[in-house]
Amino acid sequence: MTTKKTLLAASICAFSLALSGCAYDHKDYPRESWFVQPTTVIEAYQFKKVEEPLKVSLVVNYLWEGRPIVTEPFEKRPADWREQYGLWFATERYLEQTGLFKIVKADAEDRQGEVVVDLSREMDPKTKTAIEAKKADPENHPEKIVYEYDMTMKMTVQLKDKPELEATPTTDHMFIGHEDSKEKELGQDPKRFTFSYFNNMDFHTEFVRRFYKQMVFESVKQLENKLP
Repeated sequence: MTTKKTLLAASICAFSLALSGCAYDHKDYPRESWFVQPTTVIEAYQFKKVEEPLKVSLVVNYLWEGRPIVTEPFEKRPADWREQYGLWFATERYLEQTGLFKIVKADAEDRQGEVVVDLSREMDPKTKTAIEAKKADPENHPEKIVYEYDMTMKMTVQLKDKPELEATPTTDHMFIGHEDSKEKELGQDPKRFTFSYFNNMDFHTEFVRRFYKQMVFESVKQLENKLP
């Protein structure tokens, strides 16, 4: 086989895999997320306008089910190791969307301080029970599972020669379910989520995204009038 044909075959194979990965049509897969009531959803345009954002470095500490995500050594990384990095980039994006912060490197000469975000996420016990029951006896548990997670966050802002500021968001629970989930009727702002292809990282990133954004925005909203 010529090099050209080999490359073509490889391209077709990769394209086919991508297409198969794009399929997210299984009836049991969750497609919608919603908040608890009442939740005041915050958007980026609602923050006060400043002439110059604060230049700060960023640290994100993440615990999943009470344990830190292993990123090194490489051979001991779990399947969700990318989520640690995904959350850092998400935090950078949402902080900068407020217009109040600009994330810089820790050794930047113009750095004015540091933002530290401590985040934890755990699956709700009743969701774990539902998953185990369905796995053990799927015929007697045909219902679609609503995935619930408990989330906690603490945001600390330490500016040079200024008192340390700390905030904790009110949002601390997330729901991932289906269009016909009864639990959705008790929730707020249901929204369908999509993503480019199905794998563990994209799945977590997409359905966590709107909750994490809300938590970051709630924290910054508490602090915005205390910032210089």
